[in-house]
Amino acid sequence: MVKMISFLVLSSGILLQTLISQTLSRDEYLKGYEQRAAYVTSFYDTTRNANYYSAAAKYAHNVNVAQADSMVLVSLQKPSGDMFWMFQVIGAYLHGKDKMSPEVKAAMRQAWKTYAPYRGDTENHWCMYYASLFLATEQWPNLPGSEWYNGKSSDENREEAKAYLIHWIKITTTIGQGEFDSPDYLPEYAVPMLFLAQFAQDAEMKQRGAMMADYLHADFAAEHLAGQYIGGFSRIYQPAVYKPLLSPASAYAYLYFNAGDPSQSGWVLFPALSNYRLPEIIYDIATDRSQSYIHQERKRVRNVIRFGSEKNPPVYKYTYMTKDYGLSSLHGGILQPIQQHTWSVRFTSGKPYTTIFGLHPYWSGTELGMFFPEEIKTMIADVVSSKGTYNKEDKWTGSSPYERTFQHKNTLLVLYDIAPGTTTEHIDGFFPKNLEQRIVDASGWIFCKAGDTYAGWYPLQESEWKEEEENWRLRSHKLQNGYVVEVRSQTEIGSFENFQAKLRSHLPKAQMQPNGVSVDYTTLDGAKMYFAFPEMRQLNGKPIDLTKYKLFEGPFLNAEVGSEKLTMTYKNKRRVLDFKKLTIEE
Repeated sequence: MVKMISFLVLSSGILLQTLISQTLSRDEYLKGYEQRAAYVTSFYDTTRNANYYSAAAKYAHNVNVAQADSMVLVSLQKPSGDMFWMFQVIGAYLHGKDKMSPEVKAAMRQAWKTYAPYRGDTENHWCMYYASLFLATEQWPNLPGSEWYNGKSSDENREEAKAYLIHWIKITTTIGQGEFDSPDYLPEYAVPMLFLAQFAQDAEMKQRGAMMADYLHADFAAEHLAGQYIGGFSRIYQPAVYKPLLSPASAYAYLYFNAGDPSQSGWVLFPALSNYRLPEIIYDIATDRSQSYIHQERKRVRNVIRFGSEKNPPVYKYTYMTKDYGLSSLHGGILQPIQQHTWSVRFTSGKPYTTIFGLHPYWSGTELGMFFPEEIKTMIADVVSSKGTYNKEDKWTGSSPYERTFQHKNTLLVLYDIAPGTTTEHIDGFFPKNLEQRIVDASGWIFCKAGDTYAGWYPLQESEWKEEEENWRLRSHKLQNGYVVEVRSQTEIGSFENFQAKLRSHLPKAQMQPNGVSVDYTTLDGAKMYFAFPEMRQLNGKPIDLTKYKLFEGPFLNAEVGSEKLTMTYKNKRRVLDFKKLTIEE
């Protein structure tokens, strides 16, 4: 009875949040936003821990400025953190330059001369590095190379930083982001853009920052559900796979969308101090789940430097969103090394464990060598030193060249054709232990209930269960393999018993031979899906051509490949970001 009451309260809370989100006036939203921002910053206003975040909050709010000065001086004694250091230091400086003591200002200037931050090797690193460097050169112009850590003058550094940022914005708005849709790496892009929007002296860069802040938040909004990022992700750390509200993106959902759990994450400290305010249309897109919808995107693989014929192959992402769950998938293959999350269904019930997913836990020097320039023979050890789960057969993240997906609405087919002798010769499925029901049915289906969300999983080969702390793991050792996933809600199909009864008469027909893996399946809605590994997808007898995907396509966001233009639509509202003209039209 207690469990049932808790579930009803949770469900009522989610419904109430949805209803409130659609009735708030702009003034009410902004008032609530200011309260949330004050909650985020309150910890940093009062803490005595010496760090740049705490100093920035005190400077911004003009409280305990002498304490902030002391914090900065202590922190500057041993600079570290490379590009992560850069954005924190310039953020503290920009919020405090008119209040800090001459001694602190001089110490900050000296740090940019003597500490040489590493530029990094990933897209988020470069975004933080160059945005921070650009703003620093605007604050300290006309200095010779002897006054900068890299020996370049203020003008040289500023022009290099500006050129890279313009290039990154152009490639993102033409063929998509490389580190795309990451619950853990959203802040590394959003914070630099918010800094440019607020502090850039160059009017064009200021506009680019504001527009890219809108772009990034809109991208998240269309795939957001109750504080969770829905995906298919380029990168995600293992804790956020099962507990999505732990991710930094969920802290953004709290601050900007009033969704999920309250958060005082350092990753939203600078956004909470910013003068940027989320456009009303993006808030509406993020919170209105009154109608289910399909949202499709085209992103890109990060730069391929070996073992490929194309520098940035496309990534195709398909999302089906409802008020109760989101099912989303990337098309499969190696799209991002180490932390790729190819598909999952996430639901609003069952915090903190709200995800069912599967993968082939693959790793190899070949995968790493595609993207990193170091010596391949030593690369796995280098990666494991910082990403300790990479070469573990029980890991929860990772790409595989032997995995592909085919999604139509709330039905997903996943196939594997694994080469003998690869690093792991099994596939895994993950089912959280806090599911209300998990039934292994004689028909072959596994039926799962999470509140008003029902999921069916049909393994195409024999499998075995393994109980773990957070989940039940379903492992199959067959090299030719796959499964069918059907997801429905109480609104869509009625009772859980009805869902089970209908699925028992929908059984896939599969062929599981080396170089001959395929499945025929008719969905609960009567759609006929045929999928042959790796890339033959047919819906109702017609081929699916993934190359026709647009940059964004759905009821809320639309953008053509190559256009540098994003159109947001919500009811009678419209907002167009045109990066060629550097204009925002409403």
